[in-house]
Amino acid sequence: MVNLLVKDIRKALEKELYFVALSAALTLPDICGKAEYPDEKKDGRRYRMWYDKYIGDYEKCSSNEKLPCPDGNLIYKLRCALLHAGNPSIEGFHEENKIDITHFILITQKSNEFDFYGDSYKIQEDESFCEYRMNVQRICTLICNVAEIYYKENQNKFHFDYNIMELNNDEVEYRLYDEISRLNQERKEG
Repeated sequence: MVNLLVKDIRKALEKELYFVALSAALTLPDICGKAEYPDEKKDGRRYRMWYDKYIGDYEKCSSNEKLPCPDGNLIYKLRCALLHAGNPSIEGFHEENKIDITHFILITQKSNEFDFYGDSYKIQEDESFCEYRMNVQRICTLICNVAEIYYKENQNKFHFDYNIMELNNDEVEYRLYDEISRLNQERKEG
């Protein structure tokens, strides 16, 4: 399932469907977290633990420890805001010993030749204002790449039941024709 989602997220980014891509990308830590921590009952805790272990701990802002960084708490807050409220904002995000995010901006950017995208901050000297700009291409690509590697290296942990049937148009038309023929035959007989 992870590989199918990653493939669809990348297609969505190519087609400039940024919020479709972001919404789907933000579910990957849920899926991978369930595989990594199957006994953890709290979804949010599982999400944050997986994200920090595989992504967030590498995203820390080394130059200033007070800067809010895209760790499990911040990404989980974005996930909840976007998926549950349709609001892609984390303004007012607060973490202890960090500067509060007072203004949050999602940046949508077309793919570029080098696949290089960045986030940025703008902070007033007295720390009363902190603007955080998150690049959708960057966060989606990062989550997809890490989730894809995690899935390949840990397929034995994924014990989810699901069935997906992909049909091409010829198969759909053929099955539809068979179903119509069967219904017509039943009508004639009944």
